[in-house]
Amino acid sequence: MSISLNTPFRYTRLSQDEVDFLTHHYQQRGYRMKKYLNEDVRLWDLLVCLPERDRFPKTPFSMLNPLWR
Repeated sequence: MSISLNTPFRYTRLSQDEVDFLTHHYQQRGYRMKKYLNEDVRLWDLLVCLPERDRFPKTPFSMLNPLWR
């Protein structure tokens, strides 16, 4: 299972409080991010490199409906 950490996700037009919350949240998880000032100088843009997997994790057998087996 390979994980690529080069998948950018962009938040646009965020207030200062929203950017502070998101940067704190992503810094705790160790993700790379960049904060940019938007065209409207009161707002911010945030670019975060989020992990992406090739496949979803396998569903536990106990979570499957017996009719699907």
